[in-house]
Amino acid sequence: MSNVLSDKQFLREMPFVNTCNETLLALGEWWRKVALIGKISSLDVAATILDDMDLARNGFQTLQKELIDNLVRENLRKLDQELGARAQFAIDILIRNLFERTADVGFLATDEDIREFLRHPEASPEATEAIVERLREYTLKYSVYDEILLLDPQGHVRAHLDPANPVVHSRDPLISETLRGEAPYVETFRPTDLLPGRRAGLIYSAPVTDSDQPGARVLGLLCLSFRFDDEMAGIFANLVRPGELVAILDRNDRVIASSDERRLPIGTSITGARDGQLSRLGHGSDAYLARNCQTKGYQGYMGLSWKGQVMAPMESAFRTGEQGGEGSDAGTHQEGEFISLELRNIRKNAARVTDDLSLIVLNGQIVAAKRDAHEFMPVLSEIRVIGNRTRQVFDNSITRLYATVLESLMNEVQFQAFLAVDIMDRNLYERANDVRWWALTSRFREILDLTTRTEDQRQTLTEILAYINSLYTVYTNLILFDANRVIVAVSSPEEQHLLGTILPAEGGFSEALGIRDSQRYVVSPFNSTHLYKDRPTYIYMTSVRSPKSGRALGGIAIAFDSEPQFAAMLEDALPRDDAGHIIEGSFAVFADRQGNVISATGGDLRPGDRIDLEGDLLSLENGTRRSALIEYRGRNYAVGAAVSQGYREYKTTNDYDNDVVALVFMSV
Repeated sequence: MSNVLSDKQFLREMPFVNTCNETLLALGEWWRKVALIGKISSLDVAATILDDMDLARNGFQTLQKELIDNLVRENLRKLDQELGARAQFAIDILIRNLFERTADVGFLATDEDIREFLRHPEASPEATEAIVERLREYTLKYSVYDEILLLDPQGHVRAHLDPANPVVHSRDPLISETLRGEAPYVETFRPTDLLPGRRAGLIYSAPVTDSDQPGARVLGLLCLSFRFDDEMAGIFANLVRPGELVAILDRNDRVIASSDERRLPIGTSITGARDGQLSRLGHGSDAYLARNCQTKGYQGYMGLSWKGQVMAPMESAFRTGEQGGEGSDAGTHQEGEFISLELRNIRKNAARVTDDLSLIVLNGQIVAAKRDAHEFMPVLSEIRVIGNRTRQVFDNSITRLYATVLESLMNEVQFQAFLAVDIMDRNLYERANDVRWWALTSRFREILDLTTRTEDQRQTLTEILAYINSLYTVYTNLILFDANRVIVAVSSPEEQHLLGTILPAEGGFSEALGIRDSQRYVVSPFNSTHLYKDRPTYIYMTSVRSPKSGRALGGIAIAFDSEPQFAAMLEDALPRDDAGHIIEGSFAVFADRQGNVISATGGDLRPGDRIDLEGDLLSLENGTRRSALIEYRGRNYAVGAAVSQGYREYKTTNDYDNDVVALVFMSV
């Protein structure tokens, strides 16, 4: 960013800094003129004293340059951090979502109903309608997809979900690439004849084979079309600020998603942006300061090498927070570690120079009185006034900057809290989807419908659960139980002792058996459970029903591995310095409305502990966020709070009520 910092045009775009600079320049010029008058009018008295005053003025001029340079640098750093945080969020939250899609397509491609359908090249209309209905059930759970297609190896569309899609055959190269089986899935983003009429489609495809055995016959392929534009609109809504643009760029720096397509059209090539650095784009009234970020990836998944980018209009980029200072807490925390040492030293040196000047003026007054040089007194008084006004400008500008930086810090912890709770909502959305879809597994229904089950049938249930668990590793155990709540199969080899035991009626298990709608599910309270080695977690449950009568044959319960999963979410949300290291003294917490801890970083708080906070941070409305300066356990913190709002249908359609508050603390 060194070239940016030396560019004088940025000073003109920072109204308050520019005003400080012009005021100091004017004071310096007036000081020079007053001193010159003093030399002319009282040369015999003033020579040595005015020389000393010139030295003081030179000291102020040196500090002035340091002050303005630091104010510019701090404003640029603040903007870089703010734009960078949101650019990083834009791409990383998308990549987290798309990571789940890679698991979806691989698992759905092994669905026995899909395999059976593709085994028969001439399927009846009834069979086709049945498989379409199954695909529809899938998208009712996993609503991130707007189309699912099943194709044979020659590219003929055997079945698909969207009745408005006229496709019957495809020549898209993704077919041959997928069928080669060199990777478990293929991720494609571009125009495709599979989705005619669309400018681009994000498709996840996987081969469908006759069995899970290596070398099994290829029956066709499965394609899942992700709601890319819809997803990006939701992400942008949480990020964009007035006048700004937020975008996703492909590996060639072309815009593939834009928060405002009128000002930043899809397909625009972004030139001149420096990866990971604040950059100027455009000219004149169309000039922006832009910051892009490559994804940090998620569990090794990097997607298609896309970037997030946020662009702030040059004319307003530095105007936010300029009203800070008055009535803020900046004065209380002005020596905080979040303010640079250079600025703290400038304030101290300005005070020292002013004190020296006061002594010089006092000495001048004594000398002038002795020599009866009354004409020199007004000069000395005016220089004292100029010196004090200069120091006041220094103090006010640094105090204002403290307030601006503190405001930026408060915005940061607030945004990081939102990031944490949004990640949680999105993650648990997938858990609600998983349990409902797995309950529709045909073999589960067939075997649970039997009065007695053979050892081979129980082993089949175990193998299916274990296979699912191997793909979806956020669970410690997947459990099938019968209509009497007796556990009949588990996925974890370490939990075989649970077989034959009876699940308690409370905790949601009896309620799950009463579900008759494939869209409904139950989640246990966040309590300790023997299904998670006597640690607290969420258990997602629903009934496994007869496809004919709808009668509950039993249920499925999935134990979310909350301890490491929630810890990782909070860890990702912690504030970091320019080097990417977690800022010392920072920690984060998930808690319920009563302050009961769900998860926390740092080790001082454990699940089940209670965190007591002053104010209303635990009682904010759903979907809102704010920050505050508080004292907690004898230390001052900037704390950001955000309350869960759900994601898509999850916690937004009266399906489930469980408010979670994310808290991010940064020591000040």
